[in-house]
Amino acid sequence: MKRRFLPITALLVLAAVMSTIFLAIPMPASAGGMVVNQSFEDGLTGWVVSGSAGQVCSGPVHAGTCAAEITGAGGSLTQEISNVTALGRYQLWGWIYAAGNATGYIELDFLDASDTLLSPTTVLSATNTGGTYVEGNTTVRAPLNTTHARIHLVETGWVSGDDVRFDEIGFNAPAGGCFIATAAYGTDTAQQLDFLREYRDQVLLKDPLGARFVYLYYKVSPPIANYIAEHPALRTVVREALVEPVVSLTKLTQGIWGH
Repeated sequence: MKRRFLPITALLVLAAVMSTIFLAIPMPASAGGMVVNQSFEDGLTGWVVSGSAGQVCSGPVHAGTCAAEITGAGGSLTQEISNVTALGRYQLWGWIYAAGNATGYIELDFLDASDTLLSPTTVLSATNTGGTYVEGNTTVRAPLNTTHARIHLVETGWVSGDDVRFDEIGFNAPAGGCFIATAAYGTDTAQQLDFLREYRDQVLLKDPLGARFVYLYYKVSPPIANYIAEHPALRTVVREALVEPVVSLTKLTQGIWGH
């Protein structure tokens, strides 16, 4: 009986390897990405406030009419972000205003379903910004088993008279980053890519070996995809000779891995 399933198993292994190579991630986008009320124009909606922190709508503001402000030692604002994809690449950004000796920090943590911290905290910071806002920006990869993230706005070194403010806080999958299957089709909305994404989420990311294949793909594929996107003839070859056979194989075996 087991031998009858060997060809199917071999096909699934091949699909795992190939769909990892040609996988693409959708790129959601908005002003703050996945952050709610990123510019604090809607009061403190979406943020959990601790200590001496709140909304300020006077004085230095980077954009719009309001910002977040910490007015005392130990103040902080926190927001949790759900539906973060394990091994996905994300961009963190924000604007910090710091006067006096205080330092403002935008901190990012990745957590699993049990709220366990999975990696060192990513930090953007600024001290004494000279009367203006300074932008922090970095790109990070969510660790294996990530389910959600937490953004924490805090300060250190605050003394009476200091001022720390935050504005336009953002977190999202970065724009651009053309991946191989997307490059082959010239769009990230092709219906064929949905099968590969579904296989990634339902099979590869739930298996340690498959997850490592995905991680490797994310590391090596962007320059390859960019090259393919710049050469129409190569894009056709990759699509017809490589990607479409993998899509067909994924469809053929969906009845097995899709349950």
